[in-house]
Amino acid sequence: MSSFPRFSGLESHGQIQVIFGPMFSGKTTELMRRMKRYQIANYHCLVIKYAKDVRYDVSGIATHDKQVLAALPTEHLTDLYSEALKHDVVGIDEGQFFPDIVSFCDKLAELGKVVIVAALDGTFQKRGFGDILNLVPIAESVVKLNAVCMSCFGDGSFTKRKGSEQKVEVIGGTEMYLATCRGCFHSPSKSRSPLKTLNRVSQADPNVKVASKNLFSQDVENIEMH
Repeated sequence: MSSFPRFSGLESHGQIQVIFGPMFSGKTTELMRRMKRYQIANYHCLVIKYAKDVRYDVSGIATHDKQVLAALPTEHLTDLYSEALKHDVVGIDEGQFFPDIVSFCDKLAELGKVVIVAALDGTFQKRGFGDILNLVPIAESVVKLNAVCMSCFGDGSFTKRKGSEQKVEVIGGTEMYLATCRGCFHSPSKSRSPLKTLNRVSQADPNVKVASKNLFSQDVENIEMH
């Protein structure tokens, strides 16, 4: 018998939580936050990452500011089905890349597992990404996060790709993608990032103070969560 606490109430029936948003909106950060809450409560947790996404870490999911949480890599979720059955909570990052995402999540939820999925809801063409939107009607919770538009600093709800590549699955970061608002989505990409523009202003005027690129110091990152 498992030594981990079991879910009670509604959660005894399992559930699917979906975290949508464009790139740079904090989806992985939110997935990590939720998974750590369950880990702190001593639930048996499993995190799964897309094996081809090795931008920041090979053996863990990682945010754009390099926070890492250990994960098992795979290209097909069904390959980890037996392993997932041993856990109470399963977190999946970059869920849009998995062709079996819907059936996998539904099966686990029906067996009483809590499944948390972080994923892009749309492609760089503002179309549904793979099968991911079919999670919506079977999920208990769906949220869409916004990024900051990298052109006008408003709310960025869409992912815009730089260059002319038309293949849907192209993994990259700021060198390849922008988060934009609706208005800036169709505008020409700027050659200089907003942060560099602000830094130039601060250098020209010593009275203008600009936030550091490092939002969190190492001391803050090392603080234990209680």
